Amino acid sequence: MDTWQAIDEERLALADDLAAFDDSQWDAQSLCREWKIRHVVGHLVGGADVKAGPFLAGMLRSGMNFNRCMAREGLALGAVPPDELLEQFRNTVGMRRTPPGAKPEVMLTDLVCHCGDIRRPTGITRRVPEATLLSVADTVKGVGFPIWAKKRIAGLRMSPTDSDWSAGDGPPVEGPLASLILVMAGRKAPLEDLWGEGAQILQARV
Repeated sequence: MDTWQAIDEERLALADDLAAFDDSQWDAQSLCREWKIRHVVGHLVGGADVKAGPFLAGMLRSGMNFNRCMAREGLALGAVPPDELLEQFRNTVGMRRTPPGAKPEVMLTDLVCHCGDIRRPTGITRRVPEATLLSVADTVKGVGFPIWAKKRIAGLRMSPTDSDWSAGDGPPVEGPLASLILVMAGRKAPLEDLWGEGAQILQARV
């Protein structure tokens, strides 16, 4: 799979969804506790064009706390009017920049998860290509800092019902692969889509 092509496909699909939003949807709460929809989009804009100097400056202003730095950046970049924010996001299509030390697969994972953060609370659905979801699942299952997915699913078996993929050993957690990905990444809302002997254990860790 061409990861950058997959990134462009997901960026384009999200931009088309966002184009139909009214102001209340831009200001709706996302699945990210500190961000409205607009702030998630701001984060995606900033993440597509990371430069080492400004990134380090932001980290220093945030006491070298990565999550605090990202939260502040999303709030700042998402504060512009929706039409301007949408144009900025559309301009990320074709960009090939990654944060320091990150691979394109990490960018794709971040994008797919944040698309879920936007679509789920606003009632929008998208059937993400299976190859994209499989790539994201393979990436997210091993992530430690900053989302701690590897620790969250330790001792459990992730078993999607709609894809030939699995990860881990132990009591099974079953459900759609897209929902498993979001829960592995720390989102609570998709827990309602999951079941199995390990579901309660996972719920206590999210």
